Amino acid sequence: MKYASGSALVAIVTIAALQANAKISLEDTAQTSFDIGGEIAAECKVSNATSDNATSLDLSNASAQTAGTLSVWCNTGQNVADTTYSSANNGFLIDESGNQIAYNINVGDQANSLSLSSPQTVQQANGTGTGGDSEATDVAIIPQVNGFESSGSYSDTISVTVTYN
Repeated sequence: MKYASGSALVAIVTIAALQANAKISLEDTAQTSFDIGGEIAAECKVSNATSDNATSLDLSNASAQTAGTLSVWCNTGQNVADTTYSSANNGFLIDESGNQIAYNINVGDQANSLSLSSPQTVQQANGTGTGGDSEATDVAIIPQVNGFESSGSYSDTISVTVTYN
Protein backbone atom coordinates (compact mmCIF):
# COMPACT_ATOMS: atom_id res chain seq x y z
CA MET A 1 0.00 0.00 0.00
CA LYS A 2 1.36 3.38 -1.00
CA TYR A 3 0.71 6.48 1.21
CA ALA A 4 0.29 10.06 -0.01
CA SER A 5 3.09 12.52 0.70
CA GLY A 6 2.52 15.38 3.19
CA SER A 7 1.61 18.08 0.64
CA ALA A 8 -0.59 15.71 -1.38
CA LEU A 9 -2.41 14.69 1.81
CA VAL A 10 -3.04 18.37 2.68
CA ALA A 11 -4.45 18.96 -0.84
CA ILE A 12 -6.79 15.95 -0.53
CA VAL A 13 -8.01 17.11 2.90
CA THR A 14 -8.53 20.68 1.59
CA ILE A 15 -10.53 19.48 -1.42
CA ALA A 16 -12.65 17.27 0.81
CA ALA A 17 -13.32 20.23 3.16
CA LEU A 18 -14.37 22.48 0.25
CA GLN A 19 -16.69 19.80 -1.07
CA ALA A 20 -18.20 19.36 2.39
CA ASN A 21 -19.03 23.09 2.56
CA ALA A 22 -20.67 23.02 -0.87
CA LYS A 23 -23.65 20.89 0.21
CA ILE A 24 -27.15 22.29 -0.14
CA SER A 25 -29.41 22.09 2.90
CA LEU A 26 -33.18 21.83 3.12
CA GLU A 27 -33.31 25.49 4.26
CA ASP A 28 -31.67 26.80 1.04
CA THR A 29 -33.94 28.57 -1.46
CA ALA A 30 -33.91 29.36 -5.18
CA GLN A 31 -32.32 32.76 -4.49
CA THR A 32 -29.37 34.07 -2.53
CA SER A 33 -27.22 37.21 -2.38
CA PHE A 34 -23.92 38.41 -1.05
CA ASP A 35 -22.39 41.85 -0.58
CA ILE A 36 -19.40 42.97 -2.60
CA GLY A 37 -17.38 46.18 -2.52
CA GLY A 38 -14.00 47.73 -2.26
CA GLU A 39 -12.28 51.04 -1.94
CA ILE A 40 -10.32 53.45 -4.11
CA ALA A 41 -8.03 55.65 -2.07
CA ALA A 42 -8.15 59.40 -2.63
CA GLU A 43 -5.15 60.49 -4.68
CA CYS A 44 -3.76 63.19 -6.92
CA LYS A 45 -1.32 62.93 -9.80
CA VAL A 46 0.97 65.53 -11.32
CA SER A 47 3.02 65.74 -14.50
CA ASN A 48 5.03 68.47 -16.14
CA ALA A 49 5.87 69.58 -19.61
CA THR A 50 9.18 71.35 -19.21
CA SER A 51 9.66 74.30 -21.52
CA ASP A 52 12.57 74.20 -23.96
CA ASN A 53 14.01 77.29 -22.28
CA ALA A 54 13.79 75.89 -18.71
CA THR A 55 17.51 75.13 -18.71
CA SER A 56 18.46 78.17 -20.79
CA LEU A 57 16.76 81.00 -18.92
CA ASP A 58 18.02 84.52 -19.55
CA LEU A 59 19.45 85.09 -16.08
CA SER A 60 20.40 88.68 -16.91
CA ASN A 61 16.68 89.47 -17.27
CA ALA A 62 14.56 89.92 -14.12
CA SER A 63 11.26 89.29 -15.91
CA ALA A 64 9.08 86.17 -15.50
CA GLN A 65 10.14 83.40 -17.88
CA THR A 66 8.00 80.29 -18.39
CA ALA A 67 9.92 77.20 -17.35
CA GLY A 68 7.17 74.61 -17.68
CA THR A 69 3.53 73.66 -17.44
CA LEU A 70 2.27 71.60 -14.54
CA SER A 71 -0.82 69.38 -14.97
CA VAL A 72 -2.78 68.13 -11.95
CA TRP A 73 -5.54 65.51 -11.63
CA CYS A 74 -7.29 64.26 -8.48
CA ASN A 75 -9.97 61.63 -7.96
CA THR A 76 -11.61 63.43 -5.03
CA GLY A 77 -14.10 65.46 -7.10
CA GLN A 78 -12.71 68.71 -5.70
CA ASN A 79 -11.60 71.41 -8.11
CA VAL A 80 -8.37 72.37 -6.31
CA ALA A 81 -5.44 70.50 -4.81
CA ASP A 82 -2.58 71.53 -2.55
CA THR A 83 0.53 71.73 -4.70
CA THR A 84 3.82 72.17 -2.83
CA TYR A 85 6.88 73.57 -4.60
CA SER A 86 10.34 73.13 -3.08
CA SER A 87 13.86 73.89 -4.25
CA ALA A 88 16.94 71.68 -3.90
CA ASN A 89 18.99 74.88 -3.35
CA ASN A 90 16.45 76.74 -1.17
CA GLY A 91 15.46 79.18 -3.90
CA PHE A 92 18.87 79.79 -5.46
CA LEU A 93 20.34 78.99 -8.84
CA ILE A 94 23.94 77.95 -8.13
CA ASP A 95 26.89 77.66 -10.48
CA GLU A 96 29.89 75.29 -10.32
CA SER A 97 31.89 77.89 -8.29
CA GLY A 98 29.14 78.23 -5.68
CA ASN A 99 27.89 81.63 -6.88
CA GLN A 100 24.18 82.07 -6.26
CA ILE A 101 21.30 83.90 -7.90
CA ALA A 102 18.03 84.06 -5.96
CA TYR A 103 14.80 83.55 -7.89
CA ASN A 104 11.06 83.58 -7.30
CA ILE A 105 8.34 81.64 -9.09
CA ASN A 106 4.90 82.44 -10.44
CA VAL A 107 2.36 79.62 -10.42
CA GLY A 108 -0.21 80.64 -13.03
CA ASP A 109 -2.66 83.18 -11.63
CA GLN A 110 -2.69 81.43 -8.24
CA ALA A 111 0.55 82.78 -6.77
CA ASN A 112 3.11 85.37 -7.82
CA SER A 113 6.70 85.99 -6.74
CA LEU A 114 6.97 83.06 -4.34
CA SER A 115 10.39 82.55 -2.79
CA LEU A 116 11.43 78.91 -2.53
CA SER A 117 13.73 79.57 0.43
CA SER A 118 11.24 77.20 2.09
CA PRO A 119 8.57 74.97 0.49
CA GLN A 120 5.50 76.86 -0.73
CA THR A 121 2.01 75.37 -1.00
CA VAL A 122 -0.44 76.73 -3.56
CA GLN A 123 -4.06 75.73 -4.06
CA GLN A 124 -4.02 74.84 -7.72
CA ALA A 125 -6.83 73.90 -10.10
CA ASN A 126 -6.98 70.22 -10.92
CA GLY A 127 -8.87 67.99 -13.30
CA THR A 128 -11.27 65.32 -12.13
CA GLY A 129 -13.17 62.46 -13.67
CA THR A 130 -12.45 59.07 -15.09
CA GLY A 131 -10.85 60.34 -18.30
CA GLY A 132 -7.74 61.60 -16.55
CA ASP A 133 -8.26 65.11 -17.87
CA SER A 134 -6.07 67.53 -15.96
CA GLU A 135 -5.81 71.26 -15.41
CA ALA A 136 -2.58 72.83 -16.64
CA THR A 137 -0.82 75.79 -15.04
CA ASP A 138 2.27 77.61 -16.28
CA VAL A 139 5.20 77.99 -13.89
CA ALA A 140 7.52 80.94 -14.47
CA ILE A 141 10.92 81.75 -12.98
CA ILE A 142 11.84 85.31 -12.02
CA PRO A 143 15.61 85.75 -11.55
CA GLN A 144 16.43 88.26 -8.81
CA VAL A 145 19.28 89.97 -10.64
CA ASN A 146 20.73 93.47 -10.67
CA GLY A 147 23.21 93.22 -13.57
CA PHE A 148 26.35 92.54 -11.52
CA GLU A 149 26.15 88.73 -11.28
CA SER A 150 29.16 86.50 -11.94
CA SER A 151 29.30 84.65 -15.23
CA GLY A 152 28.60 80.93 -15.06
CA SER A 153 26.09 78.19 -15.68
CA TYR A 154 23.50 78.25 -12.87
CA SER A 155 20.95 75.58 -12.00
CA ASP A 156 18.50 74.28 -9.41
CA THR A 157 15.85 71.58 -9.22
CA ILE A 158 12.26 72.37 -8.29
CA SER A 159 10.25 69.47 -6.87
CA VAL A 160 6.45 69.47 -6.92
CA THR A 161 4.20 67.37 -4.71
CA VAL A 162 0.42 67.38 -5.00
CA THR A 163 -2.08 66.26 -2.37
CA TYR A 164 -5.85 66.45 -2.16
CA ASN A 165 -7.63 68.82 0.23
